[in-house]
Amino acid sequence: MKASNREQRLELFIRNLQELLNAPPGSAVVFEIPGRPLAYVQFERTPEGLKGEVCSGDWGPRKKAHPLPPATLNRLRAMGWQIPPRLRENNPSKTFSGENLLSIAEEIEQIFLEIFLCPPEYTVRTEGVLQSPGKERLQSP
Repeated sequence: MKASNREQRLELFIRNLQELLNAPPGSAVVFEIPGRPLAYVQFERTPEGLKGEVCSGDWGPRKKAHPLPPATLNRLRAMGWQIPPRLRENNPSKTFSGENLLSIAEEIEQIFLEIFLCPPEYTVRTEGVLQSPGKERLQSP
């Protein structure tokens, strides 16, 4: 599933977050920018709600890693995201109750625009909600 304008992206985020909230704990959804493997936001269903992660860019071989700059990490921190001490081991994360999906969707949009510096008409894609161990697509109820 792809979306290329703000309205479509927000709808895509909300629809998939709602499906994730209806899925069992351990399920996940990843929103990514095609062609940019280090530009994604992912959510995992937890017993308490949702745990979000923003790709730190500090993965893989050192020559291919593109860590988020300190100013960008400070922006994420100001948005309430926890910045781990070692980004090569963990991504920045934030816990959401899942009560206000529009607010979460707008924050995802803000991350793609301000953290990953996507142009206003960027395209985002997702495979939908995935089960944790087998990564199989869940069926909507």
